[in-house]
Amino acid sequence: MGSDEEGRGTRDTRRTTYGRTLKPVYGPDDVAGSDYIRDLGLPGEYPYTRGVRPSGYRDREWTRRQVVGLGTAEETNERLRYLFEQGQTGFSVCGMGYAPYESSDPRSLGIVGRGGVWIDTLRDLETLFDGIDMAAITINQIGASLPVFAMILAEADRRGIAYARLHGTLQNVVAPGGEGEELRGNHCVDIIEFCARHMPHWNHTSISARNMRDQGLSSVQEVAFGLYQGVLTVRAALARGLEVDAFAPRITFFFSAENELLEEVAKYRAARRLWARLMRERFGARDPHSQILRFHVQTSALSLTLQQPLNNIIRGAIHALAAVMGGAQSLSVNSFDEALAIPTPAAATLSLRTQQIIAHETDVASVADPLGGSYCIEALTDDIEREARALLQKLEAMTPVKAWQHMEGAADEAGYRRQRAIDAGERVVIGVNRHRIQEEEEEELGLEAKQVFNYDPAWRDKQIARLEKAKRERDPRRVETAKRMLVEAYRARVNIVTPMIEAVKSYLSIGEITQLLSGAGGAEELRRRHGFYLGQLY
Repeated sequence: MGSDEEGRGTRDTRRTTYGRTLKPVYGPDDVAGSDYIRDLGLPGEYPYTRGVRPSGYRDREWTRRQVVGLGTAEETNERLRYLFEQGQTGFSVCGMGYAPYESSDPRSLGIVGRGGVWIDTLRDLETLFDGIDMAAITINQIGASLPVFAMILAEADRRGIAYARLHGTLQNVVAPGGEGEELRGNHCVDIIEFCARHMPHWNHTSISARNMRDQGLSSVQEVAFGLYQGVLTVRAALARGLEVDAFAPRITFFFSAENELLEEVAKYRAARRLWARLMRERFGARDPHSQILRFHVQTSALSLTLQQPLNNIIRGAIHALAAVMGGAQSLSVNSFDEALAIPTPAAATLSLRTQQIIAHETDVASVADPLGGSYCIEALTDDIEREARALLQKLEAMTPVKAWQHMEGAADEAGYRRQRAIDAGERVVIGVNRHRIQEEEEEELGLEAKQVFNYDPAWRDKQIARLEKAKRERDPRRVETAKRMLVEAYRARVNIVTPMIEAVKSYLSIGEITQLLSGAGGAEELRRRHGFYLGQLY
């Protein structure tokens, strides 16, 4: 059944949220065309349907991350250090360097500290990592900000840490942009090239299909749209002259986890198998690591509700369970109060405890691919792979620009259809259109979130003060030299990462860098070099 249908069906025909028909019972006939060696194999073996490691999580647990980004670098650093003390094992910060202007710009009013940590200069990054051993953790940079990436490397230089010792991930994807067959001047490809040569443990490309999924896409669309972006990335790196096995092992993916546990587990398995086949059969990758699809999961934000917010604890646990059963390498569980505001420390701790309980108080992490062999799971895996492959072929028949427009349009349409189904009662959301209770009763039962994280307008003042101090104390000669080197590299369309590192070391702000490069080539050219999402790049 196609994924465009709405509703959950009648008593005799149960459907998932996105219209996939579920039979009451599955049996051998549902997987009659499957071959164990060809389609499944053992965990850690091609086509990696059953996972990327032979023993699953027994010798390496998934990285436990809770996304942090509040106030200024001080507040975020304090929350990060607290979560590390509570057992978090990965660094993940949102909001780092998204805006193409400074905190002192009028456009930042009401934003600084509200949607993630604000980064102006290297001084903020130094504060953010204060007391945190960069070489002992994995660093997840949310968003593809090239200046922030350069700041991470500049801070490693200051601490005497070789780039080869850093472990981390950057949300980087090659969208349509740049010029020439090898995309010279495309800074997303610059990052891939730099990491392939200098950072063997850094995942230079984390392709986010999760954000589109959180608009309401189906599992099939999430897989197809994500792998399409992966194919674009591989082609761009090959055109730059890189060998596939030199960069492909460090391509990773970023997926969501929704309410349908069975379909979500099957989705991860289908994505792994389809990517392995694409890399081996189409791109000739020989290194097994080039064929492996590794992924991070952040649980669904779309499914969180303002009504009866404690219900979100249950939803997050189901999402996390699906991610673990599906073999995620990294996981972040949205806090139950994120429909209200930035998570409180208590809510963030509870989300971390969700992961720890799954890891240590259940048996699902003891067995690799625990649902493998289930007639239902295998049938769903086959269906999702087949449908995702067909949609991928449809996208590849378009020009890249048309394909991106198609994906964005599909996401908008999916969000509309999802909300329409909720409003009509065709999609059940507990506490919203079924089993609703009055606000007074919610308070009486203790089902409301009593503590909500509050925004402090003073954060912007503090951020501006640090920006001004950094500008006063920086060396004017070094600033001018860094500007000249950066503009020359930009105009020559050579790899810009090294001059960007020098630029941030001179304490140029992200806003200044944006203005400088925009002036050197024009705002539209700057956008093309960084793909569609300039706001996520600077």
